[in-house]
Amino acid sequence: MQELQASLKEIEKRHKEILWTTVRVRAKDAWGSGTVIGCTQDAKGKYHTYVVTCHHVVASNIKVEKKWDQQYGMDIKKEIKTPAEVQMFYYEHLSHAKGLAGSYRANILGYDEDQDIALLELEKESPTEPVAYLFPHDKVDEEIHVFDDVWAVGAAMAHEPIATKGIISFMDEIIDDYGYYMSTAQIIFGNSGGAIFRYSNERKCYEFLGIPARVTVNLVGFSPDPITHMGFFVPIVRIYKFLAKNHYDFIYDKAKTYEECEEERKADKERHEKLLMAKYGGVEEKETRGKKQESSSD
Repeated sequence: MQELQASLKEIEKRHKEILWTTVRVRAKDAWGSGTVIGCTQDAKGKYHTYVVTCHHVVASNIKVEKKWDQQYGMDIKKEIKTPAEVQMFYYEHLSHAKGLAGSYRANILGYDEDQDIALLELEKESPTEPVAYLFPHDKVDEEIHVFDDVWAVGAAMAHEPIATKGIISFMDEIIDDYGYYMSTAQIIFGNSGGAIFRYSNERKCYEFLGIPARVTVNLVGFSPDPITHMGFFVPIVRIYKFLAKNHYDFIYDKAKTYEECEEERKADKERHEKLLMAKYGGVEEKETRGKKQESSSD
């Protein structure tokens, strides 16, 4: 009886720390997956829920257009990001998915096309739980190895989230100049943006280790044949660097606050705008220069 109770307790733990932290992401031209990696309360008491996914899942919601900018007095390339949709699920008796617990607009906060990472924030002011535990960024070399058991979870083929088990099979794959890990936990189209989890004996929890992003495809005949046990995922180290670069490191670093990182992002934006002004000048400056030239010619 004790063994049975321990087993049921472990199954419940996997549901809360793996399955229930996974969401389905709907973009204009694609379905994919995502993982809730943070729910932070700011100084005003408002909650912010963050989901990490793959860039290629939400790529159709991002476009760049040339538009007239009055400030610079010329056509400027402007980025337009249309919110995606994030769907959460509710479960009965742990495992039975009975429908949507909520469907939320999700604003695209930042992305890196080359690294295939994107960060979303839900338009949701109430707290979100559960939230995935993140593998510590300074423990990778020490704790992660080939043969480690892992679970892949995601909305495969736009299905409700499903879980598969495997092992880390390779850790040094280079794809488009970036490092990926390989897992034998079977994935397929739609798993992109989801999660790879690994149990930590040291911290006694299942931890988010990376984002499934690619699956090996064998081109035979007229159609691609996916090799589902050769899936590549973005390792957690690259995700940490992405968050830090975009000043969302408060999600994992408790020494940082929401407000501090917001100020850092504002400072970056101001520096960028100053560089543009220095390069192109403003409308008022051009008009003033034109008037001076007219008066001197008289």
